[in-house]
Amino acid sequence: MIKGNLSYEAPGSLDRALDTLMTGDSVTVLAGGTDLIPLMKQGVKKPSRLLDLKNVTSLKSITCTENDLVIGSMATLADIAVHPLVNRVCPALARGARSVASPQIRNMATIAGNLLQERRCLYYNQSEYWRKGVPACLKLGGEVCHQVPRSRTCRALYYSDTAPALLAFDAKAECYDRGRAEVIPLQEVIHRHVAGGNEKLLLTEILIPIPSEGTWGRFLKCGVRAAIDFATVNVAFRFSPPPPGGHSPPRVRGFVGAVAPEPVELNETAEFLVAHFSKRASLQADIEERARKEVSAKSALIRETGVSLKSKRNAFNTASEGVRDLISFLASR
Repeated sequence: MIKGNLSYEAPGSLDRALDTLMTGDSVTVLAGGTDLIPLMKQGVKKPSRLLDLKNVTSLKSITCTENDLVIGSMATLADIAVHPLVNRVCPALARGARSVASPQIRNMATIAGNLLQERRCLYYNQSEYWRKGVPACLKLGGEVCHQVPRSRTCRALYYSDTAPALLAFDAKAECYDRGRAEVIPLQEVIHRHVAGGNEKLLLTEILIPIPSEGTWGRFLKCGVRAAIDFATVNVAFRFSPPPPGGHSPPRVRGFVGAVAPEPVELNETAEFLVAHFSKRASLQADIEERARKEVSAKSALIRETGVSLKSKRNAFNTASEGVRDLISFLASR
């Protein structure tokens, strides 16, 4: 049951939605609702005004321009998983979308909701009654992180399964920030969301630059079960060959999720692979170990329900598996 007085609006156009967002106080955007509604039922989120975007059909499209694959923020994960344009341009994203939860949830959940989902924590994601027994945490306006009491910042983890692939493929986002449209790197959008959110921010499109010919990508997810559960660790790698006739090096990017408050970039592993590209086969074991160690060094683990810290650390090998798949692909070219 959702308690309290709550006003609800579902405008039929983007302009109307922006007007509501700009003029309303404490407006909370509702996309698919698969993250927000359970938090409202738990009393974690208590919005006074909901702005439902379900009727803004312009935000549900998936198209290609000359330079970008453009995914509307209200496109569902189910549609993204099977869409031919997504599977052609960025199959790693399609696989990431397909790995989320269950078919029922994917039919409702949207790409924007998955990217801007609330981070999760053993103390934060509890009922209001349960939380009465402990002081309010940093994420709820308190002064303590119950996971890491000396931490000055919230340590709840970010679990999006679509973010690693999108970041690996240099995705950008069109956002309306206080009424003004801008296109900014998706990594910045996620960082701003993690750092405290912005009630006046409306994400409208995800733009993925059309990758060069020969680009390869892979998404991997390790979880307690193959479906339903949040990731124990998720990983995405991307490789793009150098332009023909140029002297630029190949591009390698890797991102790991569910191990810190925002996705971790494996830039050191990528740089080492590029620097020793001609010796990659002989150095494969070293590169795999570097990936695992980099995840370990950059992770910020906390206690989770159903996953021990030992199991979590063992799952860092998923990053090594991504490296192994990349080098195997390169060997087959």
